[in-house]
Amino acid sequence: MVIQQDKIEHWAFGFVFSLFAIIDPILVWCGFIFAFGKELYDHFYGKGWCWLDLNATLLGILAGLMFLWAIGI
Repeated sequence: MVIQQDKIEHWAFGFVFSLFAIIDPILVWCGFIFAFGKELYDHFYGKGWCWLDLNATLLGILAGLMFLWAIGI
């Protein structure tokens, strides 16, 4: 299975953004808001809503949080 570059970028954004939880945990919620906001923007002004893009971003956030938990932060 080939993963589209777009999905990798969504996942990476979610992962990196969740690492900002080190600074303030509220920033994780901002990541969720940005993920949904990006899809809303695409729905009205871009290529349309894409559940796979949203899922990739949310999985990236989850992976980042699990990484922080694994290293004890």
